[in-house]
Amino acid sequence: MTEPGRVESRQPMSEVSMRACMTMVVLGLCLLAIPALAAEQDDNVEWGGISHIEWQDRRPVCPMDGEAFEVRFQAFAGDLTAARVRVDGAHWVDATVVTARGPYEIWAAMIPETQDITRTYTIELTDGTDTDYLSRAGMTDDQPTGTDFVLDFVTLEHAPIGATLVTGGTVFKVWSPNRSTVHVRGEFNGWSTANPMTKVGEHFIAFVPGAQAGQQYKYFFNNGIWNTDARARRVNPVDNYNSFIIDPFAYQWQVEDFSPPPAEDLVIYQLHVGSFAGRNDPFGNTGNPSGYRDVGDRAAHLAELGINCVMLNPINEFPGDFSGGYNPVSMWAVESKLGTPEDLQYMIDALHAEGIAVLLDIVWNHFSPTDNFMWNYDGTQLYFDTPAVETPWGAQADFDKEGVRSYFLDSVVLMLEEYRLDGFRVDGTDYMNIAGSNNEASGWSLMQALNDLVDNRYVDKTIIAEQLPDDPWITRPTALGGAGFDAQYFDGFVDNLRSEIFDAAFGDPEMWRLQGAINGGGQYLEGKQAMTYFELHDEAWGLSGGQRAVKTIDPTFPHDDQWARGRTMLAQAFTAMAPGIPAILMGTEWLEDAEFEQERIDWSKKTTYADVFQFYKDLYGLRVGNTALRANSPHEVFHVNEGGNVIAFQRFNLDGLVFVVVANFSNTDYGSYRVGLPQAGSWGEVLNSQSAVYGGSGQDNPGTIESEPIARDGFAQSAAIRLGKMGLSVLQWNPAC
Repeated sequence: MTEPGRVESRQPMSEVSMRACMTMVVLGLCLLAIPALAAEQDDNVEWGGISHIEWQDRRPVCPMDGEAFEVRFQAFAGDLTAARVRVDGAHWVDATVVTARGPYEIWAAMIPETQDITRTYTIELTDGTDTDYLSRAGMTDDQPTGTDFVLDFVTLEHAPIGATLVTGGTVFKVWSPNRSTVHVRGEFNGWSTANPMTKVGEHFIAFVPGAQAGQQYKYFFNNGIWNTDARARRVNPVDNYNSFIIDPFAYQWQVEDFSPPPAEDLVIYQLHVGSFAGRNDPFGNTGNPSGYRDVGDRAAHLAELGINCVMLNPINEFPGDFSGGYNPVSMWAVESKLGTPEDLQYMIDALHAEGIAVLLDIVWNHFSPTDNFMWNYDGTQLYFDTPAVETPWGAQADFDKEGVRSYFLDSVVLMLEEYRLDGFRVDGTDYMNIAGSNNEASGWSLMQALNDLVDNRYVDKTIIAEQLPDDPWITRPTALGGAGFDAQYFDGFVDNLRSEIFDAAFGDPEMWRLQGAINGGGQYLEGKQAMTYFELHDEAWGLSGGQRAVKTIDPTFPHDDQWARGRTMLAQAFTAMAPGIPAILMGTEWLEDAEFEQERIDWSKKTTYADVFQFYKDLYGLRVGNTALRANSPHEVFHVNEGGNVIAFQRFNLDGLVFVVVANFSNTDYGSYRVGLPQAGSWGEVLNSQSAVYGGSGQDNPGTIESEPIARDGFAQSAAIRLGKMGLSVLQWNPAC
């Protein structure tokens, strides 16, 4: 069938700029992409790259009894010509570069041992003729006085909050400004009160000789209230949530130099650890739920698929053995049923070895309403408002208190440093600043603080907000009053795409909605600031009222008719080819119909639907690393056919790489569909979702497609192609030169 009459819709405001760009291509200018700004030795210390977090950047982390220790700090690579540390205001120790992390160099200076009961230091940073200083006052142009970093070997005030292994034992430190006595009780002292803690400011501190990694403990407040350590990295939910002493540096990393792809290059795979592995699994059986190591052992599958980023559903400790993860009881402890902290490190290491970045979904807007050991902490409701600020899922922490804010912000440092994560998805940001609540302003400022922290110390990491509904202020820079996230869920994209995919069953999808989805949500909600998707966990989760799209389209088992296959593959290809950061849900690559989290995905489907898996391999093989298909790469919607339910757009770069994407949302095969082409000459089809190779109708376009001098869609040339129902075709220009 040839194409029916169409209604075209162009973008006049963008047409001039698009044509100008393409004219440069035709003229062969082949402009090189402008590289990201990098620091250089230019007589100007780049303050934005300088960072020293006391509780993370000393080795050992908590020096004892005047022992020697290493001071570490970071700067942008190539920025500094020299650095040194002033010790006790009297002498200097030179610093050198000891390693690198992403765009940063890590500098270190070894501070000698002392017989004094305190040690102080300030960091001096030099770039040519410019010398600046870092102390507890922050960055200054002049050498500061009275604001040195301080170590007190008597009070141990410099210890991190939590349990820290040190020479000869463990230092315990807990925030409890309103209590008069605290004891640390555990396996190391027979759970006795033999180790009272000393109050120093708002904290209680104790050194316990002989306390070792793996031992369990709790705090005992005012001789009557037991509490889990709020900053425990591991807890024991089957024994009253006892805390474990953990050595976060015990794991031996195999990959030391992983750098995540920039946000504009991410292709995200949402993964729920507990239901990922073990069902009809060729890699072998696993426990139920599956665990961190099970995911790591299957990293090769994800590399084969071609994605370059895994986005984990929440893995902070939750009640029970099975959960989607959105009911946390801790922001520090990782879910024990899935494995130990070292198991999680192994998983991330294995994914990094395959070139795959790892983002973690973190839930800051509420705590679980059950098993919440943070509730009424130390008997004074330390971490929550009175009355509590409620959300639909549980109480929200008191974001006004500095101790609570540091609890959240320090957990980010923990995850990025000790687990080497590559960023975060932040759950339900609209509930971080609930209108009219006590936490409205403080919740917003906490999100700003999170993004400022990451931008300063981890600029190569990506933070994505689950913001529903869309709000450009979420991705607006903090300097302009925004929350500062790198990207947010583009609700307008998913709503329009899902609407038109399902409307296609009735033969009446609306192309103008898809045009809007492609063009983005305007400033701060387009390109790499927009995460786009067709189906993620909420859409496939019965607890959220959802189910897998293949079941919605084909309610009859096994949910794999031509419509379920065709429409889901069309939707996912449309998402991957459009601007934005594309994301898929685990199992999509083999037509998974299992309900999210309630059932494990079925690995036998990888064989059953090998043709579908091949399609996704080819789709992401085309997208990943393609500079014309990055989240920010230029685009133009030039063909909108409401009558025929077809839309076409181009993606390109300034080096002459041009793609045309033609998507048919109708239930009709078009044997000769004419579409405009932005360049004259030879074109080739590089992907067709209805190719017989992928189990489709075979309405593809092998060989070379030569443009014809027939004007169409505002272009001087066009071509007639075969376009299958529910099909998406990607054409690539092959310039003669």
